[in-house]
Amino acid sequence: MPCHLILSKLADKCPSAVLAVLDSIVEPIEKTISHKPKGDAVKQEVDRNEDMIRSALRAISSLSRISGSDYSIRFKNLMNKITATPALAEKYNSVRGE
Repeated sequence: MPCHLILSKLADKCPSAVLAVLDSIVEPIEKTISHKPKGDAVKQEVDRNEDMIRSALRAISSLSRISGSDYSIRFKNLMNKITATPALAEKYNSVRGE
């Protein structure tokens, strides 16, 4: 989660550097938001997973505000995946409103 916070801050302070590596950032973030806890996971693990997803979605929200981020096909595909998945879309909209 600290990495997501650092990424959000970098997106605000140094967008050109983040934009240069945006394609390489997409895959790890996608893995984070797609991760599902095991069926026998305890409540603490489930809550930690939800926190990680929300943190990643906050970072994605910061990345989407960078001018030119829509030129990355991988990032655009990630955004399409988020909006096409009702649970993720709801969380993303919630995070954007914070």
